Amino acid sequence: MKLNSSAQITILVLAASFSFASAAHAARPREVEALNRTSVSLVQATQIAEKQEAGKTIGAEFDFEKDRSLWEVKVLGNAGVKEYKIDAASGAVIKIEDEHIRGKLTNFITGMNMKDLESAKTSLAQAVATAEKKFNGKAIKVQVEHERGNIQYDVFVQTGNKSEKIKIDATGQAR
Repeated sequence: MKLNSSAQITILVLAASFSFASAAHAARPREVEALNRTSVSLVQATQIAEKQEAGKTIGAEFDFEKDRSLWEVKVLGNAGVKEYKIDAASGAVIKIEDEHIRGKLTNFITGMNMKDLESAKTSLAQAVATAEKKFNGKAIKVQVEHERGNIQYDVFVQTGNKSEKIKIDATGQAR
């Protein structure tokens, strides 16, 4: 069976989203140690990425690859979705990848558009702060979702060798 290019892109994006969504649950001791040494927080990394080009973060997560701590930040802008790799020690932008998600495909894949993100009652930074305070830990991942007409956040917080997940709704309340 041959798929057209839109179907192929959709399948690739969904597969990438799945791997992005499932990576934070099990932290290895080396990754925990690397996270504890970072000087750039998840929120700071999202701010750095958003300064590169007008847009809003729709997902971010900590990654440790090749003995380097990174934040991978996905930003939705007018031109589509881009992923920024931010050095977790210095805050330098190491790499920018175009996710090739634009126009109607953006809304189909992410379930949101810029208006949704700009009108959110709770910011990503507020949601992360709420989650970190609740678990007394460090945010390692956040996913922005569009549910029931509102922006919501799934925040993963590292506490010791495990990560805790919490959903922060549009009013800033933990669910």
